[in-house]
Amino acid sequence: MLSFPLNLSGAEKLKLCGVEWPPFTHSKNGEIVNGISFDVYTEAFRRLQMDFETIEIPWSRCLKYVEDGEYDAVIDNAALEPFLYGKFPTAIYPLAIYVRHDFPQETFSWDEMKGKTVGMVRGYDYTEKVKQFEGWKKELADTDEQMLRKLQKNRYDYVVLDIFAAPILAKQLGIELKKLNPLIDVTTLYLVFGKHKAEIAKQYDQVIGKMIQEGLLDTIYKKYLPYSYTDLMNMTFK
Repeated sequence: MLSFPLNLSGAEKLKLCGVEWPPFTHSKNGEIVNGISFDVYTEAFRRLQMDFETIEIPWSRCLKYVEDGEYDAVIDNAALEPFLYGKFPTAIYPLAIYVRHDFPQETFSWDEMKGKTVGMVRGYDYTEKVKQFEGWKKELADTDEQMLRKLQKNRYDYVVLDIFAAPILAKQLGIELKKLNPLIDVTTLYLVFGKHKAEIAKQYDQVIGKMIQEGLLDTIYKKYLPYSYTDLMNMTFK
């Protein structure tokens, strides 16, 4: 049986930060208010009897604030130093190349991308495979929306996007996109804590493991996606 200390009245409220990333996080008025990750954290911290707040701020600022100890954890980040993360991921980040719907290319290959200009977003934690590929020319935008507007205006022909956000953003902006197959990379994501929250990070990871065993993450995922948590984790490790 897991045993955790109670968060008594007046105790510190955890400060989590991140960006809007549907369907994992949806924001309103500067706060993340729902989504897959929000629902997972709500149940996990309920079990820990801890309170938390979720604040939407630019990604690079969020990373710095957590590293400096001003905030406590980054929502949906990769397993990267200097942050603390556990055994159990709660989100997945499948990346693909997208083009305009009428662009004459259907498949992705690394060789095909050599010499091409590719839109990306400044400050995003792309996977190591994406970051280390030197064959393409990166053009950085401040937001996903700005990046897609540039694609729409033929500033470049390719952008890197995750497969969950791409259709949502395309619909919001009225842009028709086409995904090139196969995916370029997939990685798992975590609620990563600052080093000043080592004990809470350990307790939280134990709770997430229990929730996975119970099938609760499958249930939460199916509220938002046609896939379960288990489906997507199996895709990751194929």
